[in-house]
Amino acid sequence: MDQNDPIRWLFENSRELMAVVGAENDFQAVNPAWTLATGWMEAELIKRPCVEVIHPEDIPVVAYTAAELRAGRDAEHTVRVLHKDGTYRWYSGYHKLLENGSFIGVLNDVTGERDRSMELEEARHNSRLLAEAAGIGTWSFDPVANSRKWSPDFCAMAGWSQEEMETGEQFRLLVHPDDLAGMNEITGKAIMEGGEGSFQHRLKSKDGRWIHIRATFRTVPTATGQFVLKGISQDVTPLAEALEAAEAASEAKANFLANMSHEIRTPMNGVMGVLRLLNDEPLSVEGRKMLHQAVGCGEMLAELLNDVLDFSKIEAGKLEMNPEPVNPGHLVEGVASLIRPQAEGKGLKLIVDRTEARGWISIDPVRLRQALFNLVGNAVKFTLFGEVTIRARILQSPQGQRLRIEIQDTGVGISKEAQTSLFQRFSQADSSTTRRFGGTGLGLAITQRLAEMMDGDVGVHSVLGEGSTFWIEIAAPQAEQTRLEVVAEAGYLDGLSILVVEDNAVNRMIASKMLENLGAAVETAVDGEHGVEAAARGAFDLVLMDIQMPGIDGVEATRRIRAMEGPARDLPIIALTANVMAHQRQDYLNAGMNGVVGKPINPNVLLSEIARLAGAGATQTASAEHAA
Repeated sequence: MDQNDPIRWLFENSRELMAVVGAENDFQAVNPAWTLATGWMEAELIKRPCVEVIHPEDIPVVAYTAAELRAGRDAEHTVRVLHKDGTYRWYSGYHKLLENGSFIGVLNDVTGERDRSMELEEARHNSRLLAEAAGIGTWSFDPVANSRKWSPDFCAMAGWSQEEMETGEQFRLLVHPDDLAGMNEITGKAIMEGGEGSFQHRLKSKDGRWIHIRATFRTVPTATGQFVLKGISQDVTPLAEALEAAEAASEAKANFLANMSHEIRTPMNGVMGVLRLLNDEPLSVEGRKMLHQAVGCGEMLAELLNDVLDFSKIEAGKLEMNPEPVNPGHLVEGVASLIRPQAEGKGLKLIVDRTEARGWISIDPVRLRQALFNLVGNAVKFTLFGEVTIRARILQSPQGQRLRIEIQDTGVGISKEAQTSLFQRFSQADSSTTRRFGGTGLGLAITQRLAEMMDGDVGVHSVLGEGSTFWIEIAAPQAEQTRLEVVAEAGYLDGLSILVVEDNAVNRMIASKMLENLGAAVETAVDGEHGVEAAARGAFDLVLMDIQMPGIDGVEATRRIRAMEGPARDLPIIALTANVMAHQRQDYLNAGMNGVVGKPINPNVLLSEIARLAGAGATQTASAEHAA
């Protein structure tokens, strides 16, 4: 090249890698940028075949490029170039044929872009694998065009191609006839009014099987004011088939349910864990909304599995009753307070009448709450407008004192024929109930068994279309109040220093905020080992100790604190745990704990225990109303 040639000047000063290759495909010249990037000096490459610095797998690409150039066509390619240190990097090149038969190439390093592209493709691949493993697919439905679009994952569930399921009419032909009306009712309302919804249906696969699908969707408004449905569907066939198979025989069913619930929960926890990890990955707004829908579906499935697990425990006779002194009015109000947001979200009133449920009784509060959650939750679920009223009263009978709780609603009502099988396992009022409202058909069966275990029963009075009144009545012998009732006001825990030992960050935050809002000084420890260290060096009035923690659990941490010298040895310690069976409680007390509060934590119960053990608060009260 002529030194005064502007092309030569560009060649020498360009930041891009440039090389001149002769007619025999050997290097004629390389620019300084080439040397700076690759480490090869120009003298080391001159007369050397260019393919010697090209990855062997990319040599055919170079040969094709050379042929294109010699045919008079411009050419681009992306190849791996060998650096002097033995590494290869990706370069995208544009080449031009010169008049003397040689050609000049301009290369740009695209290694980073390719790495990111490969990482993105791998992430997409992993997402597809996850969706396939979880049986999850996405879809959209345009009611104006009567067309549906399916993700490949959804089509793969049933073996159909996207074209075979393209129109809404084609899809309806694949839905089980018994499920079609319920699905159309839910989606039709959403199309008219907007909002979100969910439904279950069976879908015929290409090989003739019926696949059980759980679908959750939301509506997206269009420029014309119409709504398009966007949803996510999950194949829950294994669970549905498991529940159907479980009806075959009573004893076999109990064992089957217990094993199945555990076996399904393990991979389900894995799926949910990965979905939550995906929440930290870069996603589009639409992708994040779909991810949240998938998590919601998984959480609903987890709730269903919990029902199955409790039922299997009842069937196997492994569910224990743990009676303790309870204020029934407060228990009923506590259940109502948790369900009230759901009721108010539907525009319903949830009313509690506990005027005839004064005094203290001896019952298992955990199991009574579980029964009430089923009864009150059902009343709210099946009531579209109006109100749900809970009435609690103490009765005297020849069999002793009883607690009767009635839940009256203005809901859909139940026919006399359906009432006869309402408390049977896996049963609902009619075949459309599951499609319209969801559910497993286990809740009332569980409630009946719990009532029987508490020396009681359940029943219903209902008129179709006019609402229902469910009742539960159990043995409720009188009991003495064993803990202080508290009024949790600001400053209630003023002056108390409390150590919270809990490995779950969210639980630590909740406990700390609640205690600090009441005036306590709070320090936290992330596990048992750190809890022991904190107890040894700090001047605390009380320790709240989680039981299940990695490394040193709560029981072992308590033993180590009790083995210390000095004031820490006598610290009051309250166990916080979901494992509150009688023998488990005794294990905690034997280890040196002073009290036990079950999870999910009832703030009043926790504060009562704190008051009992640490002498908290000028606002402790055992009012006449509470004790009457």
